[in-house]
Amino acid sequence: MPLPADTIPRVFESQARRLDGRSFLKDKHDKVWRDHSWADLDNQIRKLRGGLAKLGIGAGDRVAILAENGPHWIVMDQAVLGLGGVVVPLYTTSGAEEMRHVLDDSGARLVAAYGDALIKKVRGLGKLPDLEGAIAMHPGAAASDDETLEVVTADQISQFEPAGSITGGGEDLATLIYTSGTTGMPKGVMLTHRNILSNSEANLEALGLGENDMTLSFLPIAHAFERTAGYYTVMAAGATIAFAEGLAQIPQNLLEVEPTVVLTVPRLLEAIYQRVMRTVDGSSLARRIIFRWALAAGIRASFYRHRGGRIPPLLRMRMALYRKLVFRRIHAIFGSRIRYLISGGAPLPIEVNRLLAAAEVPIVEGYGLTEAAPVVAVNLHGHTRVGSVGRPLRGVQIKTLEDGELLVRGPNVMKGYFGLERETREVLDEQGWLHTGDIVKIDAEGYIRITDRKKEIIVLSGGKNVSPAHLETRLAADPFIAQACVIGDRRKHLAALIVPNFDNLAEPLAKLGLNGRPPEETISDPRVRELIHGRIREINKALSDAEAIADFRLLAHPFTQENGELTPTLKLRRRIVHQHYHDDIEALYRPGA
Repeated sequence: MPLPADTIPRVFESQARRLDGRSFLKDKHDKVWRDHSWADLDNQIRKLRGGLAKLGIGAGDRVAILAENGPHWIVMDQAVLGLGGVVVPLYTTSGAEEMRHVLDDSGARLVAAYGDALIKKVRGLGKLPDLEGAIAMHPGAAASDDETLEVVTADQISQFEPAGSITGGGEDLATLIYTSGTTGMPKGVMLTHRNILSNSEANLEALGLGENDMTLSFLPIAHAFERTAGYYTVMAAGATIAFAEGLAQIPQNLLEVEPTVVLTVPRLLEAIYQRVMRTVDGSSLARRIIFRWALAAGIRASFYRHRGGRIPPLLRMRMALYRKLVFRRIHAIFGSRIRYLISGGAPLPIEVNRLLAAAEVPIVEGYGLTEAAPVVAVNLHGHTRVGSVGRPLRGVQIKTLEDGELLVRGPNVMKGYFGLERETREVLDEQGWLHTGDIVKIDAEGYIRITDRKKEIIVLSGGKNVSPAHLETRLAADPFIAQACVIGDRRKHLAALIVPNFDNLAEPLAKLGLNGRPPEETISDPRVRELIHGRIREINKALSDAEAIADFRLLAHPFTQENGELTPTLKLRRRIVHQHYHDDIEALYRPGA
C-alpha cells in the first residue's frame, strides 16, 4: 500500500489525523506504562516546530539529537523535519572525539539533548564553529548561558505560536547518519525523505505490519536500522512503539508489553543462546538427552516451515510433545504475541538461528547498510534459508562484480557522503549502483549469502587473504570465549585478542581455586591460558593453515561501546581496538613470542 505522503512529517500528520486518540508511543515512568496518543504528540510537535522556527531553524539547517530512546526523540525529530531541517542523530555512548567530529563535520546549529549529564557532555566538547546552542529536552531542565554553550529548554520554546504547514519535499535531505567508523572516522550518509520512505514502504509490505502490531524499542534510534524499521515503518503502519527502560530490563519489558515485533542484534540473541545452553549443561543426563532429541526434531520441522511446506504428521506429533517439555520456556522469553524477531546489524551465528527456529521463535534475519536507508534484503516466514540474509525487498536491485562484491540500486540508496565527493564516487558509480564492500553468493532462488567483507580482509605477509569477522564468529561461538578480535594484517600469521567468558568459566575456575579472583589475576594464571589454548586448538582443526590462530592474548575486560571499541550495534571498531591494545599486539609478534 502506498504511503499517504511524500515526506516523513507529512506521513506522521496524516496518521495523526486518522488515528487521533489511539496510542502511538508507550514508555514506563514510575513503574507505570504511559500511552502517548497520535493527537497529543501532534500537538507537542506543532508547538516545538513553532519554537524552532522562532530560533531561526529552517530548510537545510542541521539539528543534532543526543538522547536515549523515548517520546522526546520522536517529537524533536518530527519538529525539525517539519521545518525542512536535517536531523543529525548522535549516540549517547560516543566519545568526545567522535561527537565533536560529527557536530563539526555536519555543521549542526543546535544540539537537542535529554538529561543534565548529556548537556554537560556537550559543554565538555568546547567551542564549535557552527554550534549556536543546545535545547534541553528533559522535564525540569534549566536554561543557562555561559561562554561555552547557551542552553534553552524545549518547554520554553514550545510556548511560541505553533508552526503552520509542513515544508519540504521528498527529494530534500532528511538526515545525516554517520557511519559507525569501524575502520576510520565516521562519514555522514545523506538520506532523503524519499530514500527512507521507500524503504519503509518496502518493509511494510514485506512484514505485513498493521495497526494492531507493537514493537519493543531498545536499539538506539540514532542507528539507521532502528530509525527506519523500528520507528518510521511502524509509524507508517499506524502501529505502536513501546520504549524499553534499558538493556537490563528487556526481559521484563517483553513480558509486560508483549510486542508482536522486536528488532535486535545478534549479540543479544547470542547471550540468550548461551544462557539456554548453560541451563541445559547444568541439568540432569535425562534432560540433556531430551533437549538433544527436541533440538533435532525442531531443526527438521523448521526446514519445512522455512520453505512454506507442511510438517509430516509424525514429526508434528513429536513437536507437540517437545513444545510442552522444552520449547515453551524458550518461546516464553519473547512473550506470547511475537510475530517477528528481526535480527540485523551483523551475521547471526547459525547455531543461534537454529535453536530459535527449532523452538518456533519466529526469527528472521536481514541485511542492510546505512547507505541503503538501510534494509536491502530479509528472510520472511515461509521463505527462509538459514545462513542467508534473504532476498531483496521490492524495488531493490542487486548484482555482483567478478570478485563477488554485492552492488545495490534502488530508491533507498543514499545521495552520497556529506562533503566527501571522492569517497562518494568510490562507492556510488555513474549508474547509481552502491558498492557495498560485502562479498556474497546469490543462489538460484535469489537468496544472498555473505561470505566476506571486502574492506576488512586481512592480507598476510605471504599473500593469503583471510576474513577476520568469519574467524571471530567461530571463536565467540565457543562457550569459554566471550569476544575475539583477530589481527595479522601484513604479518606472517594470525593472532587474536580474547576476552574469556568468565560466567561460563565459573566451574573450571573453581576447580583451579581461582573463583572470586579479579579478572586481571585470573587471565595471568598459566592454567587459564592453557585452558583457552586448548579451545583454540580445537577450533584451528577445522581451519586452513592460513586461517589458524597462531597466538593469542587474554584480556581482562570486554570490548564495550563506552570505551569506543564497539559500535552501537556491537560490531568491533578495529581501529580503536588496535590503538588501545597496540603494545599487546606488538608483543604477540616479537621474535620468540
